Amino acid sequence: MRASGVLLSILCGPCVCIYVGFAACFCPARLHRRSEPEDKRRFERRQRHAPRPLVVRKRGLSIPLPEPEPEPEKLDIPSSPEELKQTTVFQEKSRLMALPLELREMIYKAVLGDDVMHVIHKENKLGHLRCKAKSEEDCPKRWYGEGPCRDSCWGVVDSSNIWMPVGDPAERSDGDVLPLLQTCRQVYSEAIPLLYSTNTFSFIDLDCLRHLSATILPSRFNAIKSLTIEWYLTWPLYDDFAQRMLFSTSLYPPHDEATWEEIWRIIAGMKGLQRLRVDLNYFDGFRDNECEQKMLAPLRQIKGVKNFTVYLGWKGKEVIGAPFKLTRPVTTGADDSSEDDW
Repeated sequence: MRASGVLLSILCGPCVCIYVGFAACFCPARLHRRSEPEDKRRFERRQRHAPRPLVVRKRGLSIPLPEPEPEPEKLDIPSSPEELKQTTVFQEKSRLMALPLELREMIYKAVLGDDVMHVIHKENKLGHLRCKAKSEEDCPKRWYGEGPCRDSCWGVVDSSNIWMPVGDPAERSDGDVLPLLQTCRQVYSEAIPLLYSTNTFSFIDLDCLRHLSATILPSRFNAIKSLTIEWYLTWPLYDDFAQRMLFSTSLYPPHDEATWEEIWRIIAGMKGLQRLRVDLNYFDGFRDNECEQKMLAPLRQIKGVKNFTVYLGWKGKEVIGAPFKLTRPVTTGADDSSEDDW
């Protein structure tokens, strides 16, 4: 019995050492990778509660409204309620409309614009929360586990990263934007371009950006001038070796390579975009520079953006020939000396 135990230890010892060494290299203790069944459940729930794409319909608020030519046989028939809703009445006696357009636009911007709108994924629709900070740099970004915590601008999300109110069930979101826009067609037509062109749209969920492009008119989406994205990359993104060795299936959206590349194709098609800020974090950086270059490759297709900055939360090599300004954590002298000792 003792001899068989010694023989078993001799045979199994090298296998255990190889396993421990492999896990130490590719699975750091600080990396908490979810099991595939949980990732699949989260993905399926997000799919069930995804916002519906924009449908082709008759516009109810936009002007000018084309007036259909009356048919002779229908002149004596009263209009239906739907037709009455489409009636445009000019507001010459309104004191607001008596103001010059420049002053009206200043009023619209004070109510709807010049702010940071955090776009959130709600059940079956998108919403937004106005930033609580005085400036974008002061925005409180405190995280608890995988989602934002209560005292951040983002509120709280569930395990599927879907926003949920905490405390008061009637907690308000969406910033009271719609009441002004629904006042009349002229207010809507004058104010709606300012809503998209003067605000900064902020995202911490790639699906929210993808859904936004599919749920609003292309002209509204192309009117967006300022965009910020903060995203935590999921290991082992673009690491083919680790994916082959450690996982039998690929990453689930929105953490996979296909979604990442689709997002940058969408951003590349935004005709009015002038400012783009991207904050990326990864548990301790990429295993090698080649994987990082694959991750940054979709960003290189962005053209014509005046202010394009990318902030990486890990150290690495300098990126040359990119259309963006890259910033990494500052390397101190103590860090350099410790690396030289090794």
